[in-house]
Amino acid sequence: MPKQTFFNLTSEKQNQIIDVAINEFSQFTFNEVKISDIIHKAKIPRSSFYDYFEDKKDLYRYIIIIIRKEKMKYMEPVLMRRQESFFQGLRDLFKAGAEFAASKPQYEKLASRMFENMELINEIFGVEALDTSSLYESMLMKGIEAGEVRSDIDIKFIAKSIHILSSNLILERFEDNKETLDLGEFIERITDNIVSLIRIGIAR
Repeated sequence: MPKQTFFNLTSEKQNQIIDVAINEFSQFTFNEVKISDIIHKAKIPRSSFYDYFEDKKDLYRYIIIIIRKEKMKYMEPVLMRRQESFFQGLRDLFKAGAEFAASKPQYEKLASRMFENMELINEIFGVEALDTSSLYESMLMKGIEAGEVRSDIDIKFIAKSIHILSSNLILERFEDNKETLDLGEFIERITDNIVSLIRIGIAR
């Protein structure tokens, strides 16, 4: 986490540094991002960077935490609702994820890029900390109990596949179509397409 000297900065200055860092980490891998580029674009002295953060990993960790909190604002209302149907619950989650990706494409791009270096992510956060597939495992088990989902599936594999598929497809389709995008139509279409694809594979 940032040092107190970072939080002593004005909100405007904090946001300037974080916005620059998010842009860099969304465009390049962790290893490709250079502190020198961040301090140049954020217009801060090199010595100040180390007054604010321990190192590049410290900054990266803080950015990921910011993104997770922002994404949960979209996901929590769905998670708090009682879902009568597995596929409807899945659709609602994907729709929330698509809305997040469409409103915060840089955040989603950076989040997707995290998984290019799982060794680093595990080092910073721990092996299970960012693994949201457990949520899908729980939903799949309830779907099996309700008779909506086949009981012979590999739950862990399917849950992980759903997580990767949904994240990558939503971001890729948004990037491909953002110039001519009707946001509401895009969210409905990509959500329906992903759920239909999953339904074909696992529905009873």
